[in-house]
Formats: sequence, C-alpha cells, structure tokens
Amino acid sequence: MQKIDWSILRRSVNGDLTEKEKQEVEAWRNESGENERYYQKMKNFFTQEKSKEVDVRKNLKKFEQRTYGKQRKVFIGLCKYVAVFICLVGTIVLWQKFDTVQPEVNSLALAPGKDQAVLYTGSGKAIVLESRLRTNIVISDSLFVEQDSNVLNYEGIEAKGKMVDEFHLMRVPRGGEFSMKLSDGTMVHLNAETDLRYPVRFSGEERRVVLSGEAFFDVAKSGTPFIVELNGFEVKVLGTRFNINAYEGESRFETTLERGSVEINVKGKTLLLEPGEQAVLTNTGELSKQKVDVSLYTAWKDGYFVFEDERLEDVMNTVARWYDVNLFYQNPGVKEIRINGNISRYKDFSVLLEKIEKLDIVHFDIKGNNITVIDK
Repeated sequence: MQKIDWSILRRSVNGDLTEKEKQEVEAWRNESGENERYYQKMKNFFTQEKSKEVDVRKNLKKFEQRTYGKQRKVFIGLCKYVAVFICLVGTIVLWQKFDTVQPEVNSLALAPGKDQAVLYTGSGKAIVLESRLRTNIVISDSLFVEQDSNVLNYEGIEAKGKMVDEFHLMRVPRGGEFSMKLSDGTMVHLNAETDLRYPVRFSGEERRVVLSGEAFFDVAKSGTPFIVELNGFEVKVLGTRFNINAYEGESRFETTLERGSVEINVKGKTLLLEPGEQAVLTNTGELSKQKVDVSLYTAWKDGYFVFEDERLEDVMNTVARWYDVNLFYQNPGVKEIRINGNISRYKDFSVLLEKIEKLDIVHFDIKGNNITVIDK
C-alpha cells in the first residue's frame, strides 16, 4: 500500500480538506483496491469516534492495531453501539450498548466465520487455504501463486514467465471468507458459500469469470471487458467497483454498483447501471433497477451485517452462511418479521440472537449447529 499523510486521511472523514488535499486523497484511493479498502475501514472507525474528543495519535495507533495487528479481530469492538430494530405492525426498537470486553463464551457459543477456502487447480488438485503470513502456494512444478494473509495473488504470473493456460476454482465454504487478486490486478472479496471460477492468466478479447454466491469486485481498468458470468445473466464492465449477490436457491439476484458503470445482460435484455443503483433479477426472470444505499450491500466485506427493513428469514439466511448453522422454523409466519440494524460479523452469534430474543417476539432453541426459531 502506497504511503500518504494519515492526518490528511483523518481530516477527510470530516471533509476538512483543501482542494489540493482532496485531489491527493482521491488519487491515492484510486491507486489500488487495497488503498480504497484501507480508507473505508479508517473512515468507518473514525466516524464512530467523532462524538468524542479525538487524540489523533492514540486513535490512529488503535485503528492500525485493529486493522492489521490481529487478523480475526479487525472490527471487533469498533462498534460500541449496536441498534437492532424489528418492525412488526409497528416498530420495536432495541438500543444496546456493548462493553468493549468480549462477551464470555458459553456452551451455546457459535463462533463467527474465518479466513478459509479451498483452491481447485486445473488438474483437480485441492489446496486448503487459511490466513497466513506471506508464502508461495505450489500449484505445479512450474507455477507458484503468492498468498499474503487472506489474499491469493495471481498478478504478475505472466511477467514471471508462468505461461499456464488453465482455470482454477476458489471455493469459500459456509463459515468462511477469502480474497484474491486476479492476473489483471482485479481484487475480488468472496463471501461465505461462494465459488469463483477464473483463468490463471487472462488472454483474448475479454476477461471472464464465473460466480456463484456473493463477491465484491474492484475491477482493474483495461480496454478489455471484464465479464462476470452467473446463472442466467452476465455483468459486463471495463473498470469499476460493484457487489454481486447471486446465491442459488434465493428468490432474487442483486448487482449493486459503487463506482463506474455496469451493463447487465439477461437473455437479450440489457440494463445499464450508474453509481448508487442496483439491478434486481427475480427467479421469474423479471429485471429491474432501483436507487439504493450501496453501503447496505457492501458492508459485509468491511466486517458488518447491516439490515434495512429485511425479512427475518432473509436476515437469518445471511448470518447462517457466515456462522455455518442450520435453521428451522416452528412457525413459518415469523419469517415475515422485519429487521433493521447493524452488528459486527465478528461477534459471537449468540450476541445477535440474545438481542433479538430480548424483544420478546421470537425465541431461539440452539442444539449444536441447529437453530430453531420459535414464535412467542
């Protein structure tokens, strides 16, 4: 990551920059996906601290330690306040202050997901990936792929003379997440229960990958189109940042655009997206777009669950993938309860369940990894 005066970044949170500084920050953010991700994490952190007197050096040190010092605690403790709202006819609100000390783990504790994936090579070889210090992953006698923490990096393979024309499959299981940099420099953040099939080295007139699940793409600019192929449609871009949620079995697929432009192609239909818009494809084939708050759909990659008027069933399906649990409903009617709020993805699952239970609407019966939602 390229260096920049952190005090400028800190002041940018409050918009207290000169025009020259604004240009410097913008140029730095555009240099790489890593810079942009760092900026968003810093922005999230200091935004939540701005109601206090800020000791800049102290808070920067605390931010750096949380962001890079402990891999699995990136955002634990960043949110001291979590609001869980449940709407059922009227609106019921729970505002709970969390202690900075982590909750005591009990026999019903369900740990959050972690960095894990399985890489399948063109020969069918399966390589288990976990977060680790920088190392080389041996693909074959003539091919090594660099891994740094939770990022598998294919960039520069051609420059190193590794001329391998084959496809790999990155599979992130339930309870996992992982990131990768494709050979063209495109960053991809993969959510739980997600598959991405891609060439070791892009060539030809397009850069094409195949996705099932959820991923955030920060596509490297190029004159060659970048195409994400999904079940039933394609997303085509040149250089942009967007999120795709396309889990099999769900009632709708969503493509949410943060920056740049996107073209959606579905069976002869074409839909163009501008920043702040979302394309929705239903399982009946209906294609539409709408204005949205993009942060609601990209917060997962920064360590948060954020829900706005979501059905309880949709909320539970989302978190179940991350915590790798099985869901059952004693009364299907509770699936329509509406949920609003946010919570860290790195909290123990029991924390979220306890907050919902305090609203006295549903109860959760936990037996191992099986959770039954019971109507009260």
